[in-house]
Amino acid sequence: MYVSAYEQFGGERGVQQLVDAFYDLVYADPILLPLFPEDQDRVKQHQFEFLTQLLGGPKLYSERRGGGNLAMIHHEHPISETHAGHWLGCMEQALKTVDAPESIKRQLFQRLIMSSSNVVRVCSHHFE
Repeated sequence: MYVSAYEQFGGERGVQQLVDAFYDLVYADPILLPLFPEDQDRVKQHQFEFLTQLLGGPKLYSERRGGGNLAMIHHEHPISETHAGHWLGCMEQALKTVDAPESIKRQLFQRLIMSSSNVVRVCSHHFE
């Protein structure tokens, strides 16, 4: 019987746990804090929808926000390699709080590494 990565991750509960742990770290990081709005609820909701879909759960992000390349969504933000490194560090720490198979957590983290690389590439024009 097939069990999706989303289900193995704990479904809605697992994704919400990850998002909450992640943003606790992000909003405590002095490098990342200036990039994020004060409205944490909105940011958390977008991330919840994105990660749910990325893990193979309901297509919440596409249904509510439309399509769109992640790098292009962030293209107006001054995101550097340093920012991406801090973001990924926060995500790596937050993933440790989720009770899910290590293979699923590694798979998700690898996809986020690739995504962050694309975001930095597109956003690098802010630093030229």
